[in-house]
Amino acid sequence: MKKYLFFILIFQAVFIAAQKDSTVVPGPKPAPFAETTFTKVAEFPGGHKAFVAEILRNFRTSPLVKAEIMSAEAVATFMVDTDGNMVDIKIESYKHKLVKDEFLRALKMIKTQWIPAEQDGKKVRNFMRQPLVFSLE
Repeated sequence: MKKYLFFILIFQAVFIAAQKDSTVVPGPKPAPFAETTFTKVAEFPGGHKAFVAEILRNFRTSPLVKAEIMSAEAVATFMVDTDGNMVDIKIESYKHKLVKDEFLRALKMIKTQWIPAEQDGKKVRNFMRQPLVFSLE
């Protein structure tokens, strides 16, 4: 009986001590990318149509046809650094892993330098988002 009483007292002490720490409220999470107003946003040479054409030139559809994926959507994000390079390329959302892998491969093959974003006459990094929607028929 003494063992059970001792165990209950120890358990209560630990339980009460644990409750004291639970009053700490975590602060807000910082946003991964602060909203910034640019004097000039990053631009692909030839414009957005040229960028999409470059993606499509590198994007292989044959693996998707073999896997019977006839339509899909994905969204890629990346940064254009101050030198005009695409860095931190990630696929934010996708429905098929094969589409994700192929979209990522196609984006990483693009070596064309972007015209960097500017803020107050100074080159700055720019967060970019590129959706991919296709239907093969």
